[in-house]
Amino acid sequence: MTIAPIDPLLDADVAPVTHCVRLKFADTIKEIQVPEGVSVLDAAAAAGTRMVHQCGIGTCGTCVGRVSTGAVSMPEGRVYPLRRDEIAAGMRLLCQAHAHGDAEVELDYPAAMLDDNPVVLTAVKLTGLNWLADTVAELKVAVPKSVSFSFRAGQYVRLRVPGTDEWRSYSMASGERSKRRLAFTIRVLPQGAMSEYLRERAAVGDEIAMEGPLGSFGLSGQSGPILLLAGGTGLAPMLSILESLQTVRDRAPIRLVFGCARGRDLFHLDELEGRRSFMPNLSVRVTVDEPLERTDLLCGNPVDTLTADDITPGTSAYLCGPPAMLDAAHARLQELGLPRERIHSEQFLPS
Repeated sequence: MTIAPIDPLLDADVAPVTHCVRLKFADTIKEIQVPEGVSVLDAAAAAGTRMVHQCGIGTCGTCVGRVSTGAVSMPEGRVYPLRRDEIAAGMRLLCQAHAHGDAEVELDYPAAMLDDNPVVLTAVKLTGLNWLADTVAELKVAVPKSVSFSFRAGQYVRLRVPGTDEWRSYSMASGERSKRRLAFTIRVLPQGAMSEYLRERAAVGDEIAMEGPLGSFGLSGQSGPILLLAGGTGLAPMLSILESLQTVRDRAPIRLVFGCARGRDLFHLDELEGRRSFMPNLSVRVTVDEPLERTDLLCGNPVDTLTADDITPGTSAYLCGPPAMLDAAHARLQELGLPRERIHSEQFLPS
């Protein structure tokens, strides 16, 4: 009887196939090895490279990056918070993305942001609750002095609704210099855990659990004119960004287009007018979907009012609002000739 020779590889541990993925942050490039079957986000964490993320299951849209070279895909048959044109342009949620070869992924934020603004979990104290409109409340909280907290204008935090296990995400409306006094503009719905709390139980002195800062939305560092487009409470991060722009020496033109569905939903118009008084490079356009007698407001949504005059050479656009508005804004801006890489957006997703 002849005995076949033993293949030594059968008894040995076979090393997994890995691919080199270059993570191109706004300020540096880091290379990681991504094994087959392991997400880019998990491989980065194993290598000690931090990236912006939140849910880890592909629903929040926080860990997005753009594949510039190579093959990186997400599982098919799932619904992701990315538009079809974004996926076609190489956008991937890195918690779900797998590399099938060496690749490069561009990230729209500096790596240093995660070192400068680490995520903390703490309890904050409610210091103010103001009703700005029929459906908009301003929530103000104070961060304990013992907690080191900072953020980049445009980022958000998660707040736990007192008395529940429900968490909600809100962008800071206050500027990044206000590290201990934070403000949020919150849309109040007919039903909802946070909405019911604000209407029925909220009181100054309440403690609220907070996690953050989160997200990568914010100024990209690109020079040139700036277009800010906000729908409803999407105005919040724009207010934070405007405060940062107050101290920028570059006096490039800034245009804010802000709109709501109904006139009674508009808010912070006096504040916007006040900002124009000490920011001569700022122009403000306010829109409503319904016709109004006021001549200083335009009828329609913010996207309807965009024209070629809003897109000058070197313009960068920052968008925040409902998904439908962002889809329309992306399409309109590209139609007007604005390159995709100069359009930055943060969308509001259902709770």
